[in-house]
Amino acid sequence: MATKNISLESALSGFPDAIQTELRDALLKGGVIPSELAFSWINKLNIDIGALMIKLLPVAKAYARAPISKFYVGAVALGMPPSGSIIGPGNLYLGSNMEFPNESLSLCVHGEQSAVNHALIQGETGLQSLAINAAPCGYCRQFLYEITTAKTLNILLKKDQDQESCSYTEKPLSYYLPDAFEFQNSDQKEKGLMETESHHLSITSKEALAQAALSGANASYAPYTKDYCGVALMGENNQIYTGRYAENVAYNPSMSPMESALAYMNMNLPAQANLKITAASLVEVSNSISQKDVTEAVLSSVAPSVNLDYILAK
Repeated sequence: MATKNISLESALSGFPDAIQTELRDALLKGGVIPSELAFSWINKLNIDIGALMIKLLPVAKAYARAPISKFYVGAVALGMPPSGSIIGPGNLYLGSNMEFPNESLSLCVHGEQSAVNHALIQGETGLQSLAINAAPCGYCRQFLYEITTAKTLNILLKKDQDQESCSYTEKPLSYYLPDAFEFQNSDQKEKGLMETESHHLSITSKEALAQAALSGANASYAPYTKDYCGVALMGENNQIYTGRYAENVAYNPSMSPMESALAYMNMNLPAQANLKITAASLVEVSNSISQKDVTEAVLSSVAPSVNLDYILAK
């Protein structure tokens, strides 16, 4: 098990100078590799899209925050094929794991969750494949099975430890989760995680942070409890990072809106930058469950001086 993470500079050194420049620019714009850029790179490097995803794993891993386990995970998700005049295989979304000192391990964000969350918030409605630097744990296999394209999703794993090698195995998610647990009453279940959602919730507050949290709540996925909710965090320079609830049929693999917001913030800041949060808002419907306590618990770990603004939506 690695006790020290790779630096972003070291990860970038695996690419030619011209691609390094383009990659740095993409990272500064939020860690999304546009389809056209991915198409350009696979041609310049003479590799396929899967090999490019494997080659990008050290870059994603450079964003990992694992102070407890010291096990750093990077993930790269391939969005759906582009339409219209856009060329290339699809956009690529980076993700990494996050752990929170002095809090329950159940609050950790897994690398796979981070990449899916990144793609989801950017508007993707499914994934073609997901590359990771370690086999997905059982928790993540169940989480991934919730997404719209789960039955066609391919998992890419690096074949060897050679840093220069981009060889990989490619197997369907069903290989890792052969007898998946799924919801039995299809009349009650929504279409799937990453399907476009709109719950038409409203709040009285017009403040930008509250409205951003409302946006997250309206786009949240909660087919089993209907606990529609979203979180918005304000960082430096009044930048707002929004997260949304992503529920799972097995309950425990659900991703809270606070985890979602923090994962998105992490992938949109420079690698290992301080998570400077100045304000936080949670918008949620009144329900039999609530995200309030867990949101406050995580907030107390990453920004102990910040109080949560909790708003009930109608």
